[in-house]
Amino acid sequence: MRYDVDARPPVDGTNDLNALLKGELAAVNAYQRALRSTEGGTTVDALEIRRFAREHQRTVAALQGAVREMGGVPASEAGTWGAFTLLRNTASVRELLDGEEAGLKMYEAANGTLNGDAHDLVTLELIPRQRKHIAELSAIISGLSA
Repeated sequence: MRYDVDARPPVDGTNDLNALLKGELAAVNAYQRALRSTEGGTTVDALEIRRFAREHQRTVAALQGAVREMGGVPASEAGTWGAFTLLRNTASVRELLDGEEAGLKMYEAANGTLNGDAHDLVTLELIPRQRKHIAELSAIISGLSA
């Protein structure tokens, strides 16, 4: 039998998943603040932001479940994202985009330490969703700049 001396020992992954969970909780908070700034608006941007918020909430539930499956206790406190006031402001939407980009980097970094269902969740669902959010927020910013 051959042993790879450079291989890292298996990690339970709950710390990595909880770090991702904190980021998702922060994303939910950020999108809720953004929605409050639209004051019940039904513009396309507000509808998209509502969808992003729902998707992040589903991600929170999935990550909480993954942490529990691994025998851990899910994080309950959010990380931090920037505060902003108006969704119609390009800078405020840019903050959402920056948060999505930071989330993508976290998912990509954690991906190498996760195994099994947690790895599949991050690779097959969460990373593609982050990339989609980044593309869509970039399009919103382009529309606001036009």
